[in-house]
Amino acid sequence: MKDLYKIHEIARLFHLHPDTLRYYEEKGLLHPVRGESGYRMYTIQDVCTLNVIRSLRELDLPTEDIRAYLERRSVEETLDLLDRQEALLEEKLAALHAARKEARQRRERLVRYRTVPEGQVRLTEEAARPYVFLRENVILEKEIDFLLKKLEGRHQDYIKVIGAQTMGAVLDGESLKKGICSHFSCVFFLTPLAGPRDALLPAGRYAGLFYRGSYDRLDQHLETLFRGLRDRGLTPAAPPLELYRIDIHDTRREEEYVTELQVLVEG
Repeated sequence: MKDLYKIHEIARLFHLHPDTLRYYEEKGLLHPVRGESGYRMYTIQDVCTLNVIRSLRELDLPTEDIRAYLERRSVEETLDLLDRQEALLEEKLAALHAARKEARQRRERLVRYRTVPEGQVRLTEEAARPYVFLRENVILEKEIDFLLKKLEGRHQDYIKVIGAQTMGAVLDGESLKKGICSHFSCVFFLTPLAGPRDALLPAGRYAGLFYRGSYDRLDQHLETLFRGLRDRGLTPAAPPLELYRIDIHDTRREEEYVTELQVLVEG
């Protein structure tokens, strides 16, 4: 049985690059001796230390914390470390549960909206909906995705463009009066009732319809929606909303896009 091992032997044993071992030495985690030829040589003690390092690196502990533990290592220190390890694992489990919940909600959204009837004006009662938003004077349709990403960056702890939240845009009311359907006033994400918010979409009766495909026929879909309002003797009480139920983040096939138009009504 050898007493000393070369760096390449240890690297192969732990499936590491030799540079990683040099890095651990630089950070004070390993202390190889130098052989007669000046090469690094590792002892069985270094092998045991590397076992500990690999275990702690799996917990994403910084090298400074690993070095401190290695220098003070005792049963009491190890018990304290295990308490910390358990807390970290609980955090990871919570994050995994949240990710699974979000994946299931995204699946439910896709299954729900992929077969929804399109072009049919219907009335629904909506509760007040909290949301965060980013407002600009005039937003063009091609700018919406950029601004949604910018808005996500402001709330990245709890919002994802590819996630469970509903995202959308508000058409610009002044532009609509001039017959322009391609201008928007803000983009938004709906947030949970107990979550952060900038404002509330008002509760009330909303008229809406779904449409499939690209956004370049928005004017026609809006005309269908407004015609449905007139037929029912209703008038818009606010600018329409576009809600992106299935979009480019879910499919590259434009014909599979599903967008919902909603407008608060009175009358």
